Amino acid sequence: MFLRDLLPGLVVVVVAVLSAVWWVRRSRRGIDWVIAALPLAAILSYLSSILFHVPDYQAGCPGGCPGWWGYPIATHLSSAVGEAEFDPIGFLLNMGFYYALLLFASVLVAWLASFLHWEERRLRWKVGFVLLAVVLPLALAPSYLPAPEPRLSGPSQRLSINAARAWRWQLLARRLTDRRLAVEDVRLHPDGERQRVCFRAYTWFFVPSHRVYIDLEPAGVRATAGGSIPLSASCWVQP
Repeated sequence: MFLRDLLPGLVVVVVAVLSAVWWVRRSRRGIDWVIAALPLAAILSYLSSILFHVPDYQAGCPGGCPGWWGYPIATHLSSAVGEAEFDPIGFLLNMGFYYALLLFASVLVAWLASFLHWEERRLRWKVGFVLLAVVLPLALAPSYLPAPEPRLSGPSQRLSINAARAWRWQLLARRLTDRRLAVEDVRLHPDGERQRVCFRAYTWFFVPSHRVYIDLEPAGVRATAGGSIPLSASCWVQP
């Protein structure tokens, strides 16, 4: 367990150090970017605590499990009473992740720009390059990156998979803007017979847009109902 948790941290440190060295050796302004990336990483860590929320959940936890804010490392931990408490260590670790990500991603973009002779290109080409190499991957991030959600297994995982499939194919309700559905919880329907799965829907740039609830038949295979509600509404009070 200790090695499993330590290895990702070591990878982040190595990536950050190597990327920083690359920038410093590349140009005189490289050190400026290495320093400027620190406050940017702090902003991204804070922004993740706004975008990514995992509410308290019951799936796999009969007594209930606390949720968290932030991604990929929790910056706030739920107090199990509807509030979240700031975790400074988690925030710093999350900030370290974004710092390494910023430096490494910028290395790739800078290398690609240099390979394509950025200095010799016209302004229109440079704008297109930024859109394709920077903006587009960020916009499509929900399509290829997982979102934070409870770790489900067994029946709860099967129900969530069936519900997500029903939202897209059976109910024909998934919109173009729904780039990622993240499970929030799996519980019994208020009628005590069917199952209800609640999702948090993310749109482009990993911006949370709304919640989705799917009601499954007692067998948990086919959907009997479902709907889209605002983020401010609860899946568990819907009829």
